[in-house]
Amino acid sequence: MILSFDLDGVIADTDNGLLNLLHQAARTNGNVGSLHYLQQYYARRRIILDPRSLAGPGDEVHIVTGRVPSAFGVTRDWVKNWLGPTALENLHLVSDSKIERFFEEGLTEKAAKELARRKLRVLQFIKAQVHFDNNPIIVAYLRKEGMTSVLVGGGLL
Repeated sequence: MILSFDLDGVIADTDNGLLNLLHQAARTNGNVGSLHYLQQYYARRRIILDPRSLAGPGDEVHIVTGRVPSAFGVTRDWVKNWLGPTALENLHLVSDSKIERFFEEGLTEKAAKELARRKLRVLQFIKAQVHFDNNPIIVAYLRKEGMTSVLVGGGLL
């Protein structure tokens, strides 16, 4: 079975309020100093679920995340540290500067809808059979498109 997991809020703990403030600071301060704090935020996340604990013999585990490009380096380092270097082979970074700009402009719902479309393309490409995500917008979209998706964390927004 091919299992897919979002990173923030599923594998790594997250604080959406703080994360949104960091993105807002990037917007209002022209990214001066904000990149450093965003990197620190992502680097200091704790693991809350090791996806390998849900995988059986012969299962594949993939991570499909919408983390912004300014955090790609620290994301790779985090995955390697917590899940091992082989996990990097199945790490899919679906965001780009357009998504990062949406977050910086406070357009989180627009970002989530675009990330849902991108995640679906990757999930179809890797032939995932189930995806775990903490974003209700993304889960609803994936389900509407026929992808078995599990909402993790009970998030309302």
